[in-house]
Amino acid sequence: MKYFKYSYALIFTSFLLLTVGGLVSCKKDYLTDGGLAKAYSSYSTYDYLANHPYHDFDTVIMIINHFGLKDSVNAAGTFFAPTDYSINRFMSNEQITSMDSLYAHISSKFLTQFMFSDSTITLRNASINPVLHQNWADTVCGVKKFAYTYGTANSAFTYYILQYVQINGALDGSSGPVGNDPADAVLNCQTTGIKTSSGTNLNVLANNSNLKGR
Repeated sequence: MKYFKYSYALIFTSFLLLTVGGLVSCKKDYLTDGGLAKAYSSYSTYDYLANHPYHDFDTVIMIINHFGLKDSVNAAGTFFAPTDYSINRFMSNEQITSMDSLYAHISSKFLTQFMFSDSTITLRNASINPVLHQNWADTVCGVKKFAYTYGTANSAFTYYILQYVQINGALDGSSGPVGNDPADAVLNCQTTGIKTSSGTNLNVLANNSNLKGR
């Protein structure tokens, strides 16, 4: 089994991947053009992940199979898919050295927290302030976009990335009780808006995402 991979490129048709401040960006959404590249896959969501040319979702597929989530993955309106890199990061942080240990450490909510009935959770529809959504793990998360300005010698342009916000207690910045709530975890997307043949809007989380066990 391969738990750690070292491919140096993550390529999706018509997407621009940029790294700024150690973060991997979503596909381009410049203020100057206001549009996103179109992306459609003839694969179902499950098959898209299983047949990825760089095998960036092999471990994710193993988790899906273990918890019997294939139908859920294909039925989801939106899925924020983690990559194997972020799974490996989670295993390293938790000192998990085998898949059996990983399965004992997590539940199906490890992935269903990233699944939604709503198929319109896209970069195009996102706002600067977090919009709350209930996921299939029966918890509430936030989704928002964040603007980056990228400068060159002669010009600068601004682009947005889509962010998934794991809410810990009350949403950061809200008027709800604060107490000892830890800070919310913000996970960036590196690719957004892949439309699969099963109808899912697929957003891919950045390789350096810090996942939490559930």
